[in-house]
Amino acid sequence: MTRERAGDYDAKKQLILDRAADLFASKGFDGTTMVEVATACGASKSHLYHYFPSKEVLLFAIVSEHIAQQAAELGEIVARPLPALDRFELFVSAFVARSAASRSEHLVLMGCLNFLPDAERQQVRTLEAQLIGLMIGLLEEINPGLMAPETVKTPYAMLLFGMIIWTFTWYQQTGAIKPQELAARISQLFIQGFRGSRFP
Repeated sequence: MTRERAGDYDAKKQLILDRAADLFASKGFDGTTMVEVATACGASKSHLYHYFPSKEVLLFAIVSEHIAQQAAELGEIVARPLPALDRFELFVSAFVARSAASRSEHLVLMGCLNFLPDAERQQVRTLEAQLIGLMIGLLEEINPGLMAPETVKTPYAMLLFGMIIWTFTWYQQTGAIKPQELAARISQLFIQGFRGSRFP
């Protein structure tokens, strides 16, 4: 007989994911214990293991859910029947907004991926490659001449992602520049250079 889930199962699971992401982001994966995660959730260690049988399983849930949601959102934006430049700006805006709203998850994805087993880490890398592919497609639409050599496609996309990703090691959305303005500045800074002449 299958055991039914409690009505608040998903809410409790999400609380664990949120608290663990905060701890992993601030203390590091190897510097955080499951006991600390349980305490942060106001739960017992056995309660925590009911949802996640190991710290690695918990880490994979955090990063895979974060990037899968991001990939789905950005994929939908790229598929819209809009000019490429409009989709580019929406892409950057959505990426920045999600990174700002999920800063801990973003930092965990950046700093803790190597603690995952090879198979799980490769699943996350595959999702990351999807995001890169989406951006490469947009950049080819915006300035196909600049993207002509096959060898420059990924570097251009990664230059943009680097601007966004590493910003969140210091950026706080409670500061003077709000996420929407930050996204606009990133888009403007990148695209004004990218739409220029092709390098010799």
